[in-house]
Amino acid sequence: MKKLTALILSLVMVLSLAACGGSGNDSSKDSSGGGAPSNSNGSASSDGKADDIVLWTLAADLKQFAERYEEQTGNHVEVVVFDSADFSTKIMQTLGGKSKDVDVFVGEPQMLPNFFEAGFSADLSALDSEVKSRLVDYTYEAGCDEDGVLRAISYQACPGSVIYRLDLAREVFGTDDPDEIAKHFSSFDEIRVTAQTLKEHGYSIFGDTGSLRWFSTSSNPWVKDGQLIVDQDRLDYFDCAVDLYQNNYVAFAQEWSAPWYASMAGPLPQLSATDVDEGTVWGMDKDDLLAQGQAGGAGITQVFSYVMPSWGALIVRDNAEGNKGNFGICSGVCGFFGGGTFLTINEYSEHKEAAQQFIEFCTLNDETAQWWLEASNGDVVSSKAVLEANSDYENESFGNQHTYAFYLEEMEKIDYSLITGYDDTIKDAFGNAIISVQKGEQTKEAAMQEFYTTVTTLLPEISIPDDAPFYSPS
Repeated sequence: MKKLTALILSLVMVLSLAACGGSGNDSSKDSSGGGAPSNSNGSASSDGKADDIVLWTLAADLKQFAERYEEQTGNHVEVVVFDSADFSTKIMQTLGGKSKDVDVFVGEPQMLPNFFEAGFSADLSALDSEVKSRLVDYTYEAGCDEDGVLRAISYQACPGSVIYRLDLAREVFGTDDPDEIAKHFSSFDEIRVTAQTLKEHGYSIFGDTGSLRWFSTSSNPWVKDGQLIVDQDRLDYFDCAVDLYQNNYVAFAQEWSAPWYASMAGPLPQLSATDVDEGTVWGMDKDDLLAQGQAGGAGITQVFSYVMPSWGALIVRDNAEGNKGNFGICSGVCGFFGGGTFLTINEYSEHKEAAQQFIEFCTLNDETAQWWLEASNGDVVSSKAVLEANSDYENESFGNQHTYAFYLEEMEKIDYSLITGYDDTIKDAFGNAIISVQKGEQTKEAAMQEFYTTVTTLLPEISIPDDAPFYSPS
């Protein structure tokens, strides 16, 4: 029952998103809307062979895996793609009724603890030693339940990095070497200095302060022994986010907005927080943005860097246009990861053997991993052997940097023991506290007190230490 509250909250948040009629501007989501699944072959059934299975997924990528699997084995996998806003609810409703209609389903890391606790994911211990030795360490840990039983396996790894402009780095810092640029992102204090330096040259360090959220778990878990931990690193993160915002060190181009995508290709007008709050720029392309900026007398800026998991590097690459090849990647405040598609077997499936064979094909077959690394044009696979085999690969989209070698090193910095099932709820509340101070709506003291109240209301099993910063016990 340890995560029961988190499970309920997860369902409430998903239902709320569905009630709001959508989930933003994520182009990766299925276009069917309303939670309707998209069947890969337009049919509700396979040919009925014993080795045929049904897969429910968020990732359309798995259609390609299924096609390759059928080509090589003759076994059919019916792939059903769901909109992400409805997926957790659909799994909870369907498997809560012990349905046998799905054999394999996916989960992102933050979803897995709820699926495991609900008893929906079958035991994959037969593959434990192979997964532990061959796949990236943190993906193994993420796929295990609280008792250390393996229940999900990923074909991806999603380590984080700072993605930065090579030309602007040379101009401002005299070098574009990733080890040197990493020093400018090595702490929150360094980030503030870096932001000031960039502003003096007419540039913005990030699109918006949301980039910093990836560094919010750097030295301690958010919850330990039932108590919330707000350490100095988190206070530094808070202060840095406020300073970047209030000193106009960012471009106010929020993630997933039109200005954010446009910033990867070149200059933007220097937007204000009001532009974003009023929603006046969300639907504009980069030419419209520049025209509006010039008409309104706004200055011009360029975004220097983006903080994202490895899949974010592909977004930058695909929106860079003439800047393609003009980016590098380096380390930041701490190692982190985000997202990733984990495959798990429905505990109630009548085709567990066939389901396990498909999962092994996707995750523990190095030939498949090499194929996907090439077919995806840049996805980072979880196979350590395949990443090492490609460590000398020069990525022309990132200044011919050895990106796979870099990601291998970054994954060694990921400390999965810092991850808890409460993180998403707490991070959202902490982010709201930061925003209220950024906009001058509350003092830091008042915002932190409200943060503590929110956490204990949403997660009553968590207590606040009496000596927590800015905490006034009632």
